[in-house]
Amino acid sequence: MTKVVALHGFTGSGQDFGPLQAALGPSFEILSPDFPGHGTKVHLRQKEDYSLDAHLKTISDVVQNDTVTLLGYSMGGRLALHWALANPSQIQRLILIGASPGLASTEEQNERIRGDCALAHFIRTQGLDAFFKYWNTKTFFQPLLALNPAILDPILQRRQRNQPEALALSLENVGTGALPSLWHRLPECRFPVDLIVGEHDDKFIKIAYRMGEKIPRSRISLIENCGHSVHLESPEDIATLLQSTATGK
Repeated sequence: MTKVVALHGFTGSGQDFGPLQAALGPSFEILSPDFPGHGTKVHLRQKEDYSLDAHLKTISDVVQNDTVTLLGYSMGGRLALHWALANPSQIQRLILIGASPGLASTEEQNERIRGDCALAHFIRTQGLDAFFKYWNTKTFFQPLLALNPAILDPILQRRQRNQPEALALSLENVGTGALPSLWHRLPECRFPVDLIVGEHDDKFIKIAYRMGEKIPRSRISLIENCGHSVHLESPEDIATLLQSTATGK
């Protein structure tokens, strides 16, 4: 059995990978922990619970001493890259979906920190309904929101179980601006890396190609008719990639 550790994005949870597990079948085991402030951990309130080290420990607790395929989406992709660079001998393959290694310049980081802090304040003061009304206007989420209600509704229902303070703490502590940039460390990735992006996710397509220039063993997969959330919009495509790499095709 092939073990895959899958890491969810901001506002998501480990349950987001249920469709991928179904598409893969019993020859794969997906282990998908909840990060602080998400899923089963929405009750966490202390700032130290949201540190980068706390998130990396969440991954380590699942991986243990195994060598795994590590898959991360968006926020989970950033965290997967941090963990992989710290534990390269335990990475069989790294799969990043709509993810980035952070922001290259101090100016970009500071601007993003200001934006994330403003959004955290908005979540705290205005609540989840107002936040998701704003969040769901992002262009790269439109393919996800166009899914059949039978698929989409459970995803949206899970997101509504988040709590404002927990999401705000997550943004402030492991948002794109808060985490150190890894652009300069990409050449250290000596393991195979798959960079997966949806064809309607223009921002992350550009980021993926920039990353691909720096990662020695990288491969970019552009998934048709998808936006940012490829694992939810087209889990079958992710399953095909995992199955092909497992068989060496």
